[in-house]
Amino acid sequence: MLRYLCAHFAKSQLWHTSGLLFAFFLTEACGLTPQAMGWVLGLTLFLNGLADLALGTKLDGRIADAATAATLQARAAPAVAGCFLLFAITPLIPADWRVMWALVTLSGFRLLYPLVDVAQNALVPLMTLDTAVQRRWLAARNVVSSLAALAVVAFAAPLLIAGRSAMIYPFWAAIVAGAMWWTSAWTAGAPWPARPAPNPPQQEGARPVDLPIILLALAAMMFTVTLFRTLEPYFTAFASHRIELMLWAAIGAPISQPLWVLWIGRHGMARVLLGMAATLLVAALLLTDPIRVSAIGGMAIGMLFGAGTSGLWLVLWAMMTQRAVPSRALRYVGTFTCMSKLAQGAAMLLVGRILARTPYSQTLADPASPPSRLMMTALVATAGVAIGLAVYRRGITRTASVETAAKRHRPAHSIPVPDRPRSTG
Repeated sequence: MLRYLCAHFAKSQLWHTSGLLFAFFLTEACGLTPQAMGWVLGLTLFLNGLADLALGTKLDGRIADAATAATLQARAAPAVAGCFLLFAITPLIPADWRVMWALVTLSGFRLLYPLVDVAQNALVPLMTLDTAVQRRWLAARNVVSSLAALAVVAFAAPLLIAGRSAMIYPFWAAIVAGAMWWTSAWTAGAPWPARPAPNPPQQEGARPVDLPIILLALAAMMFTVTLFRTLEPYFTAFASHRIELMLWAAIGAPISQPLWVLWIGRHGMARVLLGMAATLLVAALLLTDPIRVSAIGGMAIGMLFGAGTSGLWLVLWAMMTQRAVPSRALRYVGTFTCMSKLAQGAAMLLVGRILARTPYSQTLADPASPPSRLMMTALVATAGVAIGLAVYRRGITRTASVETAAKRHRPAHSIPVPDRPRSTG
């Protein structure tokens, strides 16, 4: 587990950098227009999603054990690290060539990243652990992923927002890309089991959620969460002038993961999903108040956002992992991450249009401005996803319980006994 979590931490730093900082990096450090930024990030995320799907389909059934998946991750890591570093030097490219340079290098990163991402994400379902153990593994990796986001916020975000030397950010990118490369190789050397264990039996009353429902909820969540996360550094730079929102969003996620796992085990997934929705709605309410630009407001909104979204992410991954067939895990993971990337790409196009239509550096301080309203709407919509999943989950749990009760109380087949002949006399 140590090697796996270290590799996940390093890989997640690249991914959180792309989700949190690439938009701000392109507009503020590279000088691209918001519209150009939206198209560069949106198109490359679409490429990433299609590459996820193609990879999962191509390797469907070919990678049936964790050792092979870890080897694939290690072999692809150097190329992924190289493309990430080339994209990071975009500010050093002549201004007339920056859009093309960013598009080409980021396309390379998006096309190659699935070789690392899909392979690593498939390791948990490939080990075919029972549902409770899978949930603990997913919670552990989510905690590590949140710590990676915290590292990005603590180190990379100040470099960009403070507008320091263009050479500092590429230097940081080289460090995290090298770490991803090394930890991927280290993970491949772990003593993974040669074959997956037999599929664990499903627990009564815990019927898996249908895959189309999981994918629909995932797409809605990733669209709304991407809207909020993309605007976080802009809010930090031009509205609050404080890093508390980004910092506490990154802190709230790992702190909440063990609590969500504990509460799901005690109270059931449907009830806990409603709790996640409540945290997001409270965050949306605070975002409409002047307190949002204060240190206390940023801390509260960030903590609630981080806790609610990381819990929902844990639930969706757990649902997908429970549904996945271990011998065909890459197909399920590829489809799952493809839907996530397509939703993120669509969100980036919308963010680009919103930022292009308003002088965001002046208007973000106003709660009624389009970017501010977009952040609040994103929180409310994410809460709606959690509520919808809770209602659906409660429905299928009740159906499964009724079916189980009917089977247990079904009367035994009776043996017909002929009527006694009536006496005549």
